[in-house]
Amino acid sequence: MALCVLGFLRVSGQQFLTGKIYKANSTEYLVSVSIHNITQQRYDLSEEDGSYRIQVLPGDHVSFSSVGYKADTITITASMLTAAYPVYLDIRAQTLRAIRVGEFSNYQLDSMDRRKEYAWVYDHENTPHLARDRQGADGVGVTLNIFRNSSAAAKQRIKLSKRLEKEEEDYYVDSRYNKDYVTKITKLKGDSLADFMRRYRPSYEYCRKAANVDILVYINDSYKQYMKADN
Repeated sequence: MALCVLGFLRVSGQQFLTGKIYKANSTEYLVSVSIHNITQQRYDLSEEDGSYRIQVLPGDHVSFSSVGYKADTITITASMLTAAYPVYLDIRAQTLRAIRVGEFSNYQLDSMDRRKEYAWVYDHENTPHLARDRQGADGVGVTLNIFRNSSAAAKQRIKLSKRLEKEEEDYYVDSRYNKDYVTKITKLKGDSLADFMRRYRPSYEYCRKAANVDILVYINDSYKQYMKADN
């Protein structure tokens, strides 16, 4: 696929669909939603505040998709281009299942799904592969290879890939240091739980090296410090 069809280059006089993307029935923004102009084969991602912008023409078909949410496809009309067009994505039912403490298969599957979802950012190889040289408890993570060349589109890919790699690291920490696990160990709830998790959130590097028992000990030791600090 020619790089020019990726839709990164902004040319004056062209029309754009803009707006923000939200979780359905909520005011919560959705970050890094993949926006695909199917008609023109252009792509983009929603920003950290949920905003998006993609080049379109009336009649184009545009899809919005994100791992864990139902994809939504719309047909562009002229009226959509006159003001911000909000998009709401519904959560997929299967993502509401409880995740058992110490089980990371859900993370692994989501990680592979994200790699597929954003394949257009990284390279032309749509098949994700697993890195098995990790030392973390799950031993598996998606390797995100960056496709590099000198074009403006490739430079934009590199910028987006770095952003997605950081998000992937955050997802991994969340899988090892999740609310259910922390609550089970500390018995904290509500604002106290949120404050504790913010203060003592471990680094990605630590989580990759730590075994399950290390995470347990870390949370327990951090909880003792937390209680001393508040007394």
